Amino acid sequence: MDQIPAHRDRPHVRQFIPIAVENAEKKVFLALSDPANLRGDGNSPVIPPELLPLLSIFQGEQTIDQISEATGAPKEILLQLVTVLDEAGLLWGPNCDRLEKEAMDRVRESGAFSTNAADAAGQDAAEATERIREMLAAAEDPELEGEILGIVAPHLDYVRGGKTYAAAYKAFGTDTKVDRIVILGTNHFGAGDGVVMSRFGFNSPFGIFKADAAFLDSLHKKLGDRLFKDEVDHLGEHSISIQLPWIHTVFGNVPIVAALVPSPLVPLLSDDGARVSFDEIVAALQTSIAEAPGRTLVIASADLSHVGPQFGDETPIGGEIRKQVESYDRSLLATYLEGNIQSFLHKVTRDRNHQRWCSIGNMTAAKIVTGGLPELCEYSQSPVESDPQGNALVSSAALALMKV
Repeated sequence: MDQIPAHRDRPHVRQFIPIAVENAEKKVFLALSDPANLRGDGNSPVIPPELLPLLSIFQGEQTIDQISEATGAPKEILLQLVTVLDEAGLLWGPNCDRLEKEAMDRVRESGAFSTNAADAAGQDAAEATERIREMLAAAEDPELEGEILGIVAPHLDYVRGGKTYAAAYKAFGTDTKVDRIVILGTNHFGAGDGVVMSRFGFNSPFGIFKADAAFLDSLHKKLGDRLFKDEVDHLGEHSISIQLPWIHTVFGNVPIVAALVPSPLVPLLSDDGARVSFDEIVAALQTSIAEAPGRTLVIASADLSHVGPQFGDETPIGGEIRKQVESYDRSLLATYLEGNIQSFLHKVTRDRNHQRWCSIGNMTAAKIVTGGLPELCEYSQSPVESDPQGNALVSSAALALMKV
């Protein structure tokens, strides 16, 4: 047998999303979707469900022989599996590196990242505008008094979160003159554990939202090329582009600054200075916003709780669980609304984030960077009809960060 390449002999799988699919005989298989779509063709390898537990062992620590001995899986089957993963770009190694480079070359050529999330409201500008305006028209006016420095808005799909998106953006009313918008997202599937920014724009039904080059230059002078470490993570991330249809409808095609922000409660894996930390980006953003001409808004693209079997819980979602989730959400939101961010982070730490709020990082950053006092405009949970089996509940909130 030919010598096995080192990255296949000690396989380390990239993040993927397992999706159940059926063949013509109604037999269920799992398609392993690559969130970054490195190959650019949308195709995913398909495996029998019984092989899924093996992938949790592919962490780059054991050889194929060791995995075979520990699990009883035939070595030939394991080799076939890692070959399929490698060819799909789902295995860390030379092929993944090549696909990442080719994907980023396509971004450089076009000048923008493209994700399906930007098309959430519609495939073209007219359709997207109509849908966003309908949701805005249905939202109640929070009738806030004072200047809004930023908002917290969801990043889940519009079917489950449209009402909350609308409440967040409705808060601006007619106060829609801005010079740039800083969007703080969550790095759901990328490899970077520090801050990940982008020098490129983002595609949408309204065309490309360009990056604010002058603002990025200001940040770059403070933090250097580390800002763009792991920039490839933006390929599969939706929390930035999901905001674009709302931004265009309310503010127009304004320059944006995109940053994926880690939780301040999770230390960097390596303290080698190669990546930008939470504290560094918060300080740099505060200074750059103060230095920049015109008005800068900050949007924290944030969801709250993630509860149910889809997220590892044993019990399907029912009415009582929904009440418990809302009670805790509102308790934690109350701490955030008080404006004492240290108390907020202390409560998250004390409770071990047991309801899996996924955007502690960007919510905290938005509060510190703007210095605004949060006001709650809307709280909601994904509707029952969107998940009749009770597999998953995601909650979200619309918050306005008001100038004190």
